[in-house]
Amino acid sequence: MRLTPEVFLLFAGCLGEVLVLLLVEDTRVRVLLGLLLLALVVWSSARLGPITRATESLRDVIPTRRYLQLRSNVQQLLAEIRRLNWLTVDTERGFRSRAQAREEIKSIESRLRKLLDQIVHSAGQEALGQPKPSEVEGQEAEEV
Repeated sequence: MRLTPEVFLLFAGCLGEVLVLLLVEDTRVRVLLGLLLLALVVWSSARLGPITRATESLRDVIPTRRYLQLRSNVQQLLAEIRRLNWLTVDTERGFRSRAQAREEIKSIESRLRKLLDQIVHSAGQEALGQPKPSEVEGQEAEEV
């Protein structure tokens, strides 16, 4: 490992954190210096070359998703179902009136029907610009 400025700052920040914990008695000063040094440690570690290369190489390993619109619609469907669940829980606990809950449930049901129609239409449609499974060698693309 080369001694770059980022590596030097990372080690200096870690050493500074240890010294602050051991030598500083005043709690406020300890917290202030600790946070400043923590910012230095985070900044310098984020700029290290190996970390950047490792995150870039992960892009090659992760398969591309093929059915983006279908995935998006299913995520919206799940969000609406969660909303419906919490609406019911809030109503049972007395945080909402039953009349408000009924109105919102009707609204959610309407959105769920629209989402189901969109899911039917987007099923099997691959995202534009994505390679077909036969074009990706040695990788299986995640479908949904």
